[in-house]
Amino acid sequence: MPYRRGRMNIHQLSNDFVQKEGRHPTRPEMFQMTQARTAPDDSVMWSNEQSRQMMDQMTQLMNPTPSDESDGTAHLAVLIPEEAFR
Repeated sequence: MPYRRGRMNIHQLSNDFVQKEGRHPTRPEMFQMTQARTAPDDSVMWSNEQSRQMMDQMTQLMNPTPSDESDGTAHLAVLIPEEAFR
């Protein structure tokens, strides 16, 4: 997949994140940092459609929403970010 951050390497992105957030980024966060940019209106611009779809899938795995809540039988496993990335 194309790398969207120009000449800034992944280690510098990670270090900048640690300084800003006080913790190390998860792999899905690193994926988003390298594949997307935030526009001035806070919308996310993805490098390509495949990257956007992959991030959507990771987000769904980390934050599942039951499709049928009416019968109460829907049990969804919530994955940690590392598992969702894999």
